[in-house]
Amino acid sequence: MADLDKAVEDIDRGDAWNEGDEVVRIEVKKPLDKVIPVRLPADKWEQIREEAKELGIGPTTLARMWILERLRSRVKV
Repeated sequence: MADLDKAVEDIDRGDAWNEGDEVVRIEVKKPLDKVIPVRLPADKWEQIREEAKELGIGPTTLARMWILERLRSRVKV
């Protein structure tokens, strides 16, 4: 706790950065702002869940990836 208290005090004094601190740039993704309900038979939803699990992602992320992939492929044709 003492380290945390010291860090908070440093920030309050404006001493949050040291000369040796590394600047890290991050990429912020565009927020997702639309939700679309999609109805699927239970067996198809289970197939999506299983494939997503194998890929280490969530099923809705996989479905979104597939939709965007399809849209990109249609634009190229």
